[in-house]
Amino acid sequence: MSSSAPSVLVIDDDPDILEVTRFVLENAGYRVATAANGADALASLRGKAKPGLILLDLMMPVMNGWEFRAEQTRDPELASVPVVIITGAGNAAARAAPAGVAGLLEKPVELDTLLSAVGRYCKRGRPPRREGQP
Repeated sequence: MSSSAPSVLVIDDDPDILEVTRFVLENAGYRVATAANGADALASLRGKAKPGLILLDLMMPVMNGWEFRAEQTRDPELASVPVVIITGAGNAAARAAPAGVAGLLEKPVELDTLLSAVGRYCKRGRPPRREGQP
């Protein structure tokens, strides 16, 4: 996978979900970073290249998804990164729109649905090379 591939940050406290999501997205051509909670995610985002999309679980220890989103929107460097919530929490839809998230997916997420959502925000691959260009 090339370093110019679009990147996705997956934030979830379930290591199995992180592993499966990473596998699916990497096989679809994305670069993937993971974090086990919102605090770890913020630490990994600050001062680094920003991902094209954040996939965010809500129910996590240390800093939950809503707390992460509030911190993210207060940080001018991070506020523009789109967020898609992935959760099993039934009451998330009512809070998602006011939080300004790009989308909401309910667990368990079908792989095609996940890839479609990620594809809306991250374009895979490079543009075609022209003769004489590196």
